[in-house]
Amino acid sequence: MKLGQQLKIKQNQSLIMTPQLQQAIKLLQLTNIELAEFIDKAQLENPFLKENSQSIIKKFVEEQNPSTYENMTNLFDPLKKESKLDLENTFDSHISENSKIENKKLYEKDIIRSGTDKSAGEVIEKTLQHKLSLREHIINQINLNFKNKKNKSVAIGMIDYLHPSGWFVSCEYEVAKDLNVDVSVVKKTLLELKNLEPVGIFSQNLVECLRTQLIENEKYNQQFELLLENLNILPLGKFRQVSKICKVSEEKLFQMIKVLKTLNPKPAEQFNQENINIDQPDIIVKRSSKGWRIDLNGSTLPSVNLDEQYIEEIDNYNLDEKGNNFALEKIGEARWLKKAVEQRNKTILKVTSEIVKKQLGFFRHGLSHMKPMILKDISDAIGMHESTVSRVTNSKIILTEWGVMPLKNFFSASISGSENSQFHAASAVRETIKTLISSEIAGKPLSDDKLAGILNKEGMDVARRTVAKYRDMLNIPSSSQRRRQARLIKFASN
Repeated sequence: MKLGQQLKIKQNQSLIMTPQLQQAIKLLQLTNIELAEFIDKAQLENPFLKENSQSIIKKFVEEQNPSTYENMTNLFDPLKKESKLDLENTFDSHISENSKIENKKLYEKDIIRSGTDKSAGEVIEKTLQHKLSLREHIINQINLNFKNKKNKSVAIGMIDYLHPSGWFVSCEYEVAKDLNVDVSVVKKTLLELKNLEPVGIFSQNLVECLRTQLIENEKYNQQFELLLENLNILPLGKFRQVSKICKVSEEKLFQMIKVLKTLNPKPAEQFNQENINIDQPDIIVKRSSKGWRIDLNGSTLPSVNLDEQYIEEIDNYNLDEKGNNFALEKIGEARWLKKAVEQRNKTILKVTSEIVKKQLGFFRHGLSHMKPMILKDISDAIGMHESTVSRVTNSKIILTEWGVMPLKNFFSASISGSENSQFHAASAVRETIKTLISSEIAGKPLSDDKLAGILNKEGMDVARRTVAKYRDMLNIPSSSQRRRQARLIKFASN
């Protein structure tokens, strides 16, 4: 066998990921807000990219008053121009922002006028119409109740360790270490913080939270203490056992449960409601006289503008080779970015348009009419690769008449239909299960077997195990648990 080296010419085809192609793929995956951040960064690095009017307004206003820009952008929001859209979940932050400024001025004015801390209580009364955050509410009380500066500082620091429910579940030793104080100081401060409002704040568990509220309402006794110690038995529906433990009749037990229902197990919940973040949709689909209209959300969608005047000026300068190469490179990058963003927007609209065509039942009637669909169905219809469709749908949010939802939710596995009926989307089956359970008779919940039977009659071939799996995905308890809950609600409401 002869060994040796030889030179051969071979021709083959391969896909090379150029930097431009990699960036185009990246742009396709970005949401409108992420794209805006990307373009803002590109504008800092490329002198031939011109800032759009919205960016200039944002920069100017942020220099004057950083909190005002959010209010001004609402004026350009096309979602609020169409009265046909369901905007019940939107809110106008302009009022709340202005009220914060006015309340701050009012507070400063009263402090200057009085020269003492006495006016703080008056300020709280005058700002009742403005919902304070939990932190502001607690700090106001700390300023009134804590006289020692060191203790006041520790108390304010402990606010950061509150659970969203309003409980203080952090380890006291770790908090003391973080605040650089002795653990005895933290324990003493915690006892004082438990006296603040809302009642139950800074409780260390559910039992303590309910106990504090019962004491405040002058209803706490030994029977309630026994009931609180055995709260974990109540959801099981073992009322006779609990009544024996508490040494009361079942009728008296239900009256006690009714009292517990009037208490607030999460004291901070009322403050957290106004801090809910609502994701901005990237795509808006709405009815029109000609059918369905698909738009990209203009309030969050950025634009790429080239400074053509500056490009002409550069052409008139006699730059050296290095400067000329730099200018040509940056001009090329700017033109390519503009083209890439336009192509991204067209691709998103193209994919969404095909989704709307294939899911007309959903857009007309809701989730129960969702059809099974996979990425290949869309990619074959529009002549694109499945990976491209996946990148478009994985991160985008769409606004429909049925609410805001991720675009990827339109892709669902299929459930075979009984006999000769058509296939059904798994999401549609889950929605049907949810509807059936929500309309069941209280005290007579539908078992998984019965639900499977009803679904099969409606043409959905599903087994009991599938129903149980979908019910768990929807966080719906079993029929036995729902029966106990119905019984508990019935007796507690009597």
